[in-house]
Amino acid sequence: MRLSSLVPSIPANLVAALEASGIRTEGDLLFSASTFDIYRRLPANIVTLQELIDYTAAVAELCSAPGLSGRELYRLEELALTKKFEFLSGNEELDTFLLGLGGKRVIEISGDKGSGKSVLALNLLLHCLRSSPDNTSLWIDTTGDFSSERVMRILGCKQISETVLERMQVSLAFDIETAQALIEDLNQRNDIQLRLIVIDSVTPLLGPLLSAISAQGHAVMTDFMQQLQSFSQRSGATVIVINNTASKGPDTQERKPALGPSFALMTDTTLWLQADQNTIHDGSVLHSIQILKSRSKPIGYSVTFRICNNAIYSP
Repeated sequence: MRLSSLVPSIPANLVAALEASGIRTEGDLLFSASTFDIYRRLPANIVTLQELIDYTAAVAELCSAPGLSGRELYRLEELALTKKFEFLSGNEELDTFLLGLGGKRVIEISGDKGSGKSVLALNLLLHCLRSSPDNTSLWIDTTGDFSSERVMRILGCKQISETVLERMQVSLAFDIETAQALIEDLNQRNDIQLRLIVIDSVTPLLGPLLSAISAQGHAVMTDFMQQLQSFSQRSGATVIVINNTASKGPDTQERKPALGPSFALMTDTTLWLQADQNTIHDGSVLHSIQILKSRSKPIGYSVTFRICNNAIYSP
């Protein structure tokens, strides 16, 4: 965990001084050197040795997972098994298509702008909350584009009670460090009622880090996706990562999921969305969804559906 995410539990000026000395995470502070050696590397008058010892102990406590007895772990596992999550969209044909994709998985939804990625994910999230009064969810907004008006239109069209929003959390994460801290916080909280996380979208978090001349960005991407997989397996929650697109090449207008071929290996399923703007009827647009890659469903399987007022209907 980045030490900057622990402010104000640790003074900001101390965090800045530690980062300037190469101490950026709790692992650096706790394991890279002795507290006295770290103290000697800090500028004068930043902190006393005893204060640094106290802050180091506080970091260890803040970053430690809460202790659980074997009996409690067994109870939590039994509860997770009895609450196997399946996607619901409010449309029977689409629900059949999505059957088997929920549970302890990381699902990628990709497609061009306007293909319905965010709308589909939001419908799945709201129907998840509707399906059980115990379910909770988290929407991680990485662009500041989350729309409460869109939420209210779906609730109205599908006659879903607004009370479900009491169990929906929306968080902003404009950089990868913030997103990692959010997932780590969920690990600490151990919320067994969390059923679904949506990251909309993962592309601006990881895309700027990737470079053809450096492997560092790829390492960060790998660490983050492993963090999502580990959290999903431990908690039983499904994680949806929305991904933008990239060109297939200079001589074609065809598109493909962004972030490169290695990213596809880090998710359990990749869903590809397309919108047919030539099929607009009574304000609704025909969309198709196809399985590009999956560990649990046939590749190439696809269905169509319509989106009207941000809600999903049969074609």
